[in-house]
Amino acid sequence: MFRQPIPLFLVFIVICFGCSDRGRSTREFAERSVTVDGKVYGFRVFVPNQREPNERLPVMLYLHGSGSRGDDNITPAESFRSAVAAIKDKINFIVVIPQCRNGTFWAASEMAKYSIAALDQSVKEFNGDDQELYLAGFSLGGYGTWQIAAAYPGKFAALVPVAGGVVGERPIEPRDREAIIPEVGAMLDSPEPYKAIATAIGPTPAWVFHGTIDELVPVEFSRKIVNALREQGNKNTKFTEYEKDGHMIFSKAFSEPGIFEWLGQQRLKN
Repeated sequence: MFRQPIPLFLVFIVICFGCSDRGRSTREFAERSVTVDGKVYGFRVFVPNQREPNERLPVMLYLHGSGSRGDDNITPAESFRSAVAAIKDKINFIVVIPQCRNGTFWAASEMAKYSIAALDQSVKEFNGDDQELYLAGFSLGGYGTWQIAAAYPGKFAALVPVAGGVVGERPIEPRDREAIIPEVGAMLDSPEPYKAIATAIGPTPAWVFHGTIDELVPVEFSRKIVNALREQGNKNTKFTEYEKDGHMIFSKAFSEPGIFEWLGQQRLKN
């Protein structure tokens, strides 16, 4: 079938808007790098415009979904900026955005060490409050949120896993088994992996989000870890299910009424 050529002016508009979006992300998210085990990794940092001089703010480590994997150090910031565009001015905390490499996952030892190093470096550079560290993630990053929180118990004051899970529908592949944080691998191999992860996380507050008709990560995955946390005595677990919503709910979760107020109430006891 013959297809009419796209007018050149439309091509020009698309290119300009694409460049404009990338330009805004570059300006709004500071470019940084961290060296771990002799290897350099890039990441981005968002600092609220309304921050008062010398004000110590909470710091969030944000773990993106699988579609933003790579090493360009811009795609995760672009996707995050687009997702929070409507409420960006309400974000009164620093956001650290590492980038998971292709072919791996957040709970791989390499990616976890890099992410935590990027967070710690940013806390020092931007005078962040190390008693108010948040860990949030979407999809692949939702899995990473649960697993990294279990690997670093007591480090985070609050967790916000969106459309994630603990155990996938398929067994862990041999190459992933070699890469995963050993402690987390042992938890996932245990007879009750949800209980093991929940026990490691302990009383850390969590606000969990999932769509009831998620076509990629079943909502049952979040239900299981929420139930496990509550059974282990975690009284600070909130769970929001979006009826008839699918996988792409990150924007909705971050626009949930009260979420920023709730985050602001979470602080490590020490």
